[in-house]
Amino acid sequence: MKITVHRGTDQIGGCVTEYESNGWKLFVDYGEQLPGAPTSDKALEIEGLTYGNLRKSALLITHYHGDHIGKITDLPPELPIFMGKISKEIAQELSEHLSSVSEEHRSMAERLDSVKTFSPGEEFSFGEFKIMPIVIDHSAFDAYAFRIEGKGLTVFHTGDFRTHGFRSSKLPKVIEKYVGEVGYVVCEATNVNRPVATIKTESELQKEFESEFRDSRYNVVYLSSTNVDRLFGLYHASVKAHLPFYVDAYQKRIMDIVAGRDNIWGKSRLYKYVDGKEPIVLQRDGAAFRVTDKFSDFLEEHGFVMIARANDRFDKFLSKIPKNGKKTFLSMWNGYLDRSKTAYNPALAQSIGTEYEYLHTSGHCDMASLDRLLDMLKPKSIIPIHTDNPQRFADLFCEKWPVILLEDGESFAAIRDPGFDTTTAKVMAFQEPDNSCEVIENPENLQWWMVDNKFLGEFQWWDDADSALHHVVYAPKRLLGYAIESDEDMAPFLYVVYNPDFTEHSEYNEGGHDPEDEHYQTDGEYTPGQRVLAVIDEMLVPCEVVGPVTVDFLRKDFNKYGPRSEEDFQEYKSELWDWDWDKVVIRPLVKIKTEYGEISSETTAQRIYIFPYKTSSTNEDTPSL
Repeated sequence: MKITVHRGTDQIGGCVTEYESNGWKLFVDYGEQLPGAPTSDKALEIEGLTYGNLRKSALLITHYHGDHIGKITDLPPELPIFMGKISKEIAQELSEHLSSVSEEHRSMAERLDSVKTFSPGEEFSFGEFKIMPIVIDHSAFDAYAFRIEGKGLTVFHTGDFRTHGFRSSKLPKVIEKYVGEVGYVVCEATNVNRPVATIKTESELQKEFESEFRDSRYNVVYLSSTNVDRLFGLYHASVKAHLPFYVDAYQKRIMDIVAGRDNIWGKSRLYKYVDGKEPIVLQRDGAAFRVTDKFSDFLEEHGFVMIARANDRFDKFLSKIPKNGKKTFLSMWNGYLDRSKTAYNPALAQSIGTEYEYLHTSGHCDMASLDRLLDMLKPKSIIPIHTDNPQRFADLFCEKWPVILLEDGESFAAIRDPGFDTTTAKVMAFQEPDNSCEVIENPENLQWWMVDNKFLGEFQWWDDADSALHHVVYAPKRLLGYAIESDEDMAPFLYVVYNPDFTEHSEYNEGGHDPEDEHYQTDGEYTPGQRVLAVIDEMLVPCEVVGPVTVDFLRKDFNKYGPRSEEDFQEYKSELWDWDWDKVVIRPLVKIKTEYGEISSETTAQRIYIFPYKTSSTNEDTPSL
């Protein structure tokens, strides 16, 4: 499977991700770019999506926000598009509501008619792909993540999500039941620059609003009309505060789409109206909201919670209703009121004024919550998207997970079950020993480490493995190097180990290492008595070189538990691979006992995984290679 991020590696919004397997192409999201995006004037030209043969292509939509769905009207009409059923209904309601003032939304309403729907937790197939839609919590209702499987390789595409909403508690069980562990995660990282963006849960926010509504009888709240959870949270807060809850007809239709209908959340009291206390729809006289003396007196006597939008109709309406003691709240991202940001919304700034209280929580996950999700998924590596600071993301996660940093248009191509011929890429780091090892003797008090190998996957081509390593960030302060290992017929064929700066450290090329071959040990570069760091049983141990592996050493090692026949030894020797002869005999300077027993006083290490022993001038507790 090849994963290509066409857009979204360094910006929030407008992400387009492609998954390709044997000619079948699955795209995720095709939306509008947010104001100020680095490539806002660049139209995408993607074969299989915007042009070319579309017979093996499909598009998945994670949710109805414009930066994920907003440009589907530009795509060829024959391209199949899939999204959640309720998400589609909300998108249709939004488009139909705005179609009278926008040709773009009229086109969107028409395009949505042909969009196919899927159901949460019900796997469906497209070509070589199996797709499991997972409903997740986000500021858009009926938002999805996807488990995507192609030829046995699995990827989890998170979409936009959070773990502090009303519905987030179900996520661990959903992951366990429908997803499990995966090979890779393509994840959103919106809040990487806003570590305190999620200090409140939606439940906590609802309780704050309830308290405010009890203290103030006249309340106006500005929020997105499609933030369904916030709408229902405010509705129930107003009911508990004994205040009427007012919305316009469009907002009420959005709430009605969800109320009590969703088979996943329909049992939740959050999405049900209280008998006799449904949201009250504002009445209109032509283009304006109707404000009679009777209505004004009713508002003054009973109070209100009014859900407002930034437009002239609401501005005029709010100027005619009771003002004394009225409190105004902003319950959406405050960046819309920051003149220094490209997302600044002058209409909202004019409508809300300067006297308002900010009560909001993000629709996106915080980084600690993302880390907990990754613990559940256990991927080989992570590819961040939907972020304006990918390097910051890598800095946060690279001690625990290999992070693949792509640029727009770049790909990561891994395979699964390649057969007898494999090419793998791995990152090699060192780490402090764990409790599974015990030091028996260490007369010089030398430092030693466990080897922390992170396999990025199996690749069809050497160049794909090399590209993966050049894009990965993992444990830079603990980094030993990188390796590409290519096997043919299950035997080592070509292995190359690179230093952290990608200069070549060592190479093994199959052939010529048997003692009877003329090139036996010609690759050797270590001299007897030289101190090295050798990889032994997944440990990095200070050692002294004895010399190249020899027949005499192997015979001695073969008989270390008691004499055995020469015939048995010759049979053992005949079965050794070329790889087995490319070793160095070493004497560990630290005697260590593992769960498998003590390391021998003389043993062997693979030549290419022996490193120079140097004392670091800045930190004697870490290798300096």
